[in-house]
Amino acid sequence: MKIERITAYVLRIPLRMPFRISAGEITAKDGVIFACESADGLVGWGEAAVDAVPFYAHETVGSVLDLAKNALAPIMKSRDWASAAELTDAFDHYRGNNFAKAGLELAFWDLLGKQRGQSCAAMLGGVRGEVETGPSIGIKKTPAETVAVVGEHLALGRRRIKLKVSPGKDTQYIRAVREAYPDVTLMVDANNAYSEQDFAVIASWDAFNLQMIEQPLHEFDIYFHSLLKQRVKTPICLDESIHTEHDLRCAIALRAADIINIKVCRVGGLHKARRLHDICQEYGLANWIGSRVGMGVAVASRLAAASLPNCTLPTDAGLCSMYMSDDIVAPLPVLQQGCMVAVPNKPGLGVDILPDKLAKYTARKVVL
Repeated sequence: MKIERITAYVLRIPLRMPFRISAGEITAKDGVIFACESADGLVGWGEAAVDAVPFYAHETVGSVLDLAKNALAPIMKSRDWASAAELTDAFDHYRGNNFAKAGLELAFWDLLGKQRGQSCAAMLGGVRGEVETGPSIGIKKTPAETVAVVGEHLALGRRRIKLKVSPGKDTQYIRAVREAYPDVTLMVDANNAYSEQDFAVIASWDAFNLQMIEQPLHEFDIYFHSLLKQRVKTPICLDESIHTEHDLRCAIALRAADIINIKVCRVGGLHKARRLHDICQEYGLANWIGSRVGMGVAVASRLAAASLPNCTLPTDAGLCSMYMSDDIVAPLPVLQQGCMVAVPNKPGLGVDILPDKLAKYTARKVVL
């Protein structure tokens, strides 16, 4: 596959409502969409699912554009690529910046699928035509408001609920939801908010019969997660801690986690997501595909990854529409009722860019 032209679109789409996690709050979705055109005239699309500031990721819209222009796009256009694995190996000449790498790598997968007439899910080795998804509920002002939002989702047929938590907005909120809905599958996500000083608080959540506690400690604290795991009965899930295969192997060696959340954007794209999935499967470690507020291009890639055989727990993907006021793709991979969402099965990522929406939300266009 020879890439002739690469264009970056900086987008900003307002959210329906603010989304708050322990790191802060966003009211609009910023991101970068790459259009990569091959020598035979096909166009592949990929999303760098970052924000304007380092809200969740270390990277930002600005850093993605800088790296794409000065490092990654020149590599991508330099020669004919035989596979995504070959391309990602070349990208790894430069350190880190997995979100930027993922955006371009996803465009390559989209092109490859369109060229072969295969969906990304099929090329990855996916085994499911639909996957279960559940909402990620941002931190609300009160426990009562949280209970009300959970009730709305349960009424729509959702079965797994994830609550974002942070110090001071945790135990009371979890208790309120559990008392209101004693049988719902419930998990919590702290996004790095706690430290080794908070082990007793985290251990007290064993009383709430949680499916998992996701990323309670700082992302660099794989070792301290291993100590926490000895103190709690609830399964520990690592998310932000797992950027690379090395991170995952360290977590396995230290017995720091029961479950792994693989985010396609955070690990550098679909090829590396599949590699991490395969390692989890090899070691008998449960994994699932995480999501974050984003546009339909990124959602489609997450659903493709979620179709892999070891992804045995519900994903967050497919429910970005609860926060996004609009999108740039069709068909939008969402569900209206229930908890199942179809994995796109058209060639490539399986979604088409809507030119009018792309133009409406583009703040800046850069030819790389």
